[in-house]
Amino acid sequence: MQTLYKVLNRDMTSPFQSFQYRKRKWYHCDDFDTNPNHDCSNGFYATDIDGFPYSFNIHRAVYECRVKGDGVEFNQFKRRYPNIIIDREVPHDEVRRLAAGWNNRVGYKLSEVLFPVNPLLLDVREVNDEHISLLGNWASVGASVGDSVGASVGDSVGASVWDSVRDSVWASVGASVGGSVRGSVWDSVGAYCGSLFPNITNWQCINHAFGEYPFQPCVDLWRQGFVPSCGDGKIWRLHAGRDAAIVWEGKI
Repeated sequence: MQTLYKVLNRDMTSPFQSFQYRKRKWYHCDDFDTNPNHDCSNGFYATDIDGFPYSFNIHRAVYECRVKGDGVEFNQFKRRYPNIIIDREVPHDEVRRLAAGWNNRVGYKLSEVLFPVNPLLLDVREVNDEHISLLGNWASVGASVGDSVGASVGDSVGASVWDSVRDSVWASVGASVGGSVRGSVWDSVGAYCGSLFPNITNWQCINHAFGEYPFQPCVDLWRQGFVPSCGDGKIWRLHAGRDAAIVWEGKI
């Protein structure tokens, strides 16, 4: 028997199969699939903390659970078992602390992947010369971010991190900014995601000094409460606040 964790919707349904769970009840899968070649099949799924980026976002709940029986474990993100019991809900503050203990082990900022910074919630609108300088530096490298982060981070971990951050902040940031600038805003999300991998010292598809994160200007803006956007390649904007108001606009 193992103690693991399961991510569920707030109503204790599975986010992928809509199966309804209840606490303190053993569930058994009569047609459990033991075939390791079937990565999405019959059984109950649970992981340790390092598997959370695949399924967790800030709108979901985490439950401590126990599993028993011979499982099929594909990777840290997907582990399937024939029996499971849901024991208790784990508060998000505890999830954050648990994840922080894994940061060095997984090689990226797992705790921040699960609880990413949403710049629009920082509600800072005063723009100064430093912000304009950062925006100019970001404008010069932003077109490379998608290829660079995608190639440097790797498929399985990278996709899970992107999904977790996207599900937690994109609904707010992307919908609030909207319109023709969504592509450039998505690049900003990519730059922020890449910054969560401080162990990467050589970023592909772009020239940069060893150990330097080439998209740091965007990250600095993001962490200070600003989302950069550009719709036509010429006019750049900084958005801030819960309404994603344009607080600066001009050519760089």
